[in-house]
Amino acid sequence: MTDAVATAAELRRALKRAVGVTFNRISVDGDTSTNDTVAVLANGASGVKPPAQDLERALTRVLESLARQIAADGEGARKLVTIDVEGAPSEQAAETIARAIANSPLVKTAIAGSDPNWGRILSAAGNAGVAFHPSRADIFMQGLLVCKGGLAAEFSEAELSKKLDQPECGIRFVIRGRGRGRARFWTCDFTEEYIRINATYRT
Repeated sequence: MTDAVATAAELRRALKRAVGVTFNRISVDGDTSTNDTVAVLANGASGVKPPAQDLERALTRVLESLARQIAADGEGARKLVTIDVEGAPSEQAAETIARAIANSPLVKTAIAGSDPNWGRILSAAGNAGVAFHPSRADIFMQGLLVCKGGLAAEFSEAELSKKLDQPECGIRFVIRGRGRGRARFWTCDFTEEYIRINATYRT
């Protein structure tokens, strides 16, 4: 909610774009809920009408914070995972790759176990339906290069495993070439607690 002056049409446009890069780019397990809802309300009480760009920027910042909190609060989650994809043919293609990585149970369980298994990330990206050659793919985990041109890079597994114990983990997937598409996605790890919660949950 905001006390800014804004019309319904202005709010609708800003919300659609803001949701596209925040709430629509989070995943706990790939499923959706029938009651997932987002709404924005403006009462104009301040008498201030901010420029449309400023309103959208502020709205996006708030929604990103909330989206990250949702991903971090997934059932049984211990780690928030940020996935960045760069060099895809388009933004939509980048989002598709990022979503495939985020929804991969093998990637999510590897993160839960602090296992720097970059092969699972490459496999998930390759299964996204976006054409790219593995020899052009570089993968970074927690800022460390683990895969260069589709092959193993030199890195300390012990050092990276320790970094992956942190409550926030970063995966960066780069396709080298002329592609300009990029996207950021948020998810969480899969733990035994996720199974326990959902196995015993009753409506």
